[in-house]
Amino acid sequence: MVAAWVLRMVWLRRGCLAMAAAIAVDTMSCVAVRAQAFPPTPAFDPVVDVPDATQVAFRDAGAFPAPDWTSYALTDALYWGRDNQATNRPLLVTVDDGTTLVSTRDLQFPWSAGVRAFYGQRAPDDAGWELGYFGVWGQSATQFVSGAAPNFIQMPEPIGSLVSPDGERALLKYSSQINSAELNLFRTRTDWRNPTGSWMTTDWLVGFRYVGVEEQASITIDCCFDEDVPTVIPYSVRTRNNLFGAQVGNRTRWTWERWAFEGWAKAGLFGNAQEQSQDALLDVNSPPPLRQALSSTGGQVSFVGDINMSVIYRLTDVWGIRAGYNLIWIDGLALAPNQFDFSDTSVSGSNLVSGGGIFMNGANLGLEARW
Repeated sequence: MVAAWVLRMVWLRRGCLAMAAAIAVDTMSCVAVRAQAFPPTPAFDPVVDVPDATQVAFRDAGAFPAPDWTSYALTDALYWGRDNQATNRPLLVTVDDGTTLVSTRDLQFPWSAGVRAFYGQRAPDDAGWELGYFGVWGQSATQFVSGAAPNFIQMPEPIGSLVSPDGERALLKYSSQINSAELNLFRTRTDWRNPTGSWMTTDWLVGFRYVGVEEQASITIDCCFDEDVPTVIPYSVRTRNNLFGAQVGNRTRWTWERWAFEGWAKAGLFGNAQEQSQDALLDVNSPPPLRQALSSTGGQVSFVGDINMSVIYRLTDVWGIRAGYNLIWIDGLALAPNQFDFSDTSVSGSNLVSGGGIFMNGANLGLEARW
C-alpha cells in the first residue's frame, strides 16, 4: 500500500512539471508575437517635431482668427471719368455748306471728383443691413468755335437761318451731377479657404436704390457784329432723371491678417421719372421769341450696374486704408444735349427724348473702420 501511494505521488509531480513547462512556452510565444506587432516608440525631438501653430489649418479652422466685426463704415474720395452716350447729331454747323462744327458726342466730360460713404451692421454668419451714398458733381464740358464770312456759324436747319444766320462766335456748355442713395439687406457668411489661406466673407444682398441725374446744356451764339450792339442768341435746356428701383448683388471679401481684397457687383431695373424744360428761344428779331418756354415729362425703364474692386490694408484693429477701381453704367436717361430741337413746328421743343446712357469708371481712395 505504501509503495503504491509513493508511485502515485511521483507521477503526479511529473504531470505538474510538464504542465508548468507548457504554460511557460506558450507565454513566451505570445510575448514574441506582440513584440513584432508593435515597433518601439521613436525618440521625440521637441525642436523638430512641434508644429508651428500659425500654420495649422484644418477644414474650417483658420490659421488666424476669423473676422468678428459687427459694424463697419467707409468713406472714399472718387475720381471718375465719364462717357456720354448721347445721340450723335450736329449742334453747330457752317452757314454756307452745313459742315458740322460741334456734335453732341464732342461734349465729353473731363475727370470729375466725388465722394462715397457706407455704414452697416451685421451678425456674423447671419444677416445685416447697410446704407450707402455716392455723389459726383461738377461734371462740365465746354466747346468754343468761331467763324467769319462766308463761313458764319449757325444752329442746324430749319431754325438755324431764322435764329442766327451770321453768327461769328459760339459757346456750348454742358454740366451734370449724379447722386445715389441705397438701402441693402444681406445674408452674410464667413468661411476659411484653404486654397488661398484666407477668410472669405460673402454677402448676398437685395435692396432699394435711388439715382438722380440732373443736367443742363446751352448754346450761345454771338452775331451781328456789324451793327452797333451785337446780338446774343441763347438756347438752354435742362433735364432731370429720378430713378427708383430694386437691386440685387454680391459682395465678397478675402482677409489675410492685415490685408484684404473686396469686390462687389450690383445691378437693378428702375422706374425713371423724367422731365425736360427749355427756355424761350430768341432770334435776331426778338422780341417776341421764336419759341416760348416749354417743358414735358415722361417715364422710362432704366438700368443701373455698379462694380467695385478694392484692396485694403489695416492700419490698426479698427482702421484701414482702401484703394480701388469702379465701373458704373446707367442706361435709359434723358440727357440734356438730346433735348435740343432744331425743328420748326407747333410742337417743337415739347418732346422728351430718352434712351441716353452714362458710363463712368475711375479710382477710389479712402478709409474704412470695422469694429
